[in-house]
Amino acid sequence: MSSLALEIDHVMQRIAAPKAMRLERLLRDGLALALSEEERDAVAAPVHQHQDWLMRLNALRNSVGTGKAGTSTEAILDDLRSERA
Repeated sequence: MSSLALEIDHVMQRIAAPKAMRLERLLRDGLALALSEEERDAVAAPVHQHQDWLMRLNALRNSVGTGKAGTSTEAILDDLRSERA
């Protein structure tokens, strides 16, 4: 994985979901400009699937939420990763 991809992945994990979705859209738009039409079509299909999945995930999170603040999944995973190092 390139350093740019790692940096993007790191940022995507740290920012809020709405900002992450906007950043992803911007990055995919940039990729579409750089790719041929055939390559764009191959990249575009998973975007819609990913967006649909994110909407379903958000609905699920809202349906099971307790309304109480707790430790985020990302924080738990970061804590587990730090124990391995």
